[in-house]
Amino acid sequence: MSLFDFFKRKPTSGSSSENEKLESQNSKATESEISFSELDYMVETEVEVGDFGGAKPSLTLKKSGKVYLIVEIPPFYDGNGNEIDGDEDFPEGMEFENLIAEYVGTPVEREDREVFIIEKPKSDTLIKVKEFIENYWSLRKDIYKKQ
Repeated sequence: MSLFDFFKRKPTSGSSSENEKLESQNSKATESEISFSELDYMVETEVEVGDFGGAKPSLTLKKSGKVYLIVEIPPFYDGNGNEIDGDEDFPEGMEFENLIAEYVGTPVEREDREVFIIEKPKSDTLIKVKEFIENYWSLRKDIYKKQ
């Protein structure tokens, strides 16, 4: 039999299950080689979030189970079209993680100025974060509005 004929042959029932066992073992080995921290870079679900004052937020559930929200901080525009540029126009920017946590009902960690992480999200966390960002200007507390 030629090499070409060998590859044209259909596998027998015994060799098929052996191949499946090997593939399963290889798959498990690959999964166990991935560290937990690497799972923070692997997206499980990406949620489309509406406009946030001209910025396009990114909301993702990572394979680690954490929720990541990346949202640009000023300059952008509020719900009335007023330009927000700097901390004086957006004082809540320095405590934005607390405002998200208050609305969502679970702790939010700020990784840096524009990255927010929810380490232990609830089943409705993605939906609530999306609602918060999309409706922020109507939810904005009076103490943060310019008088």
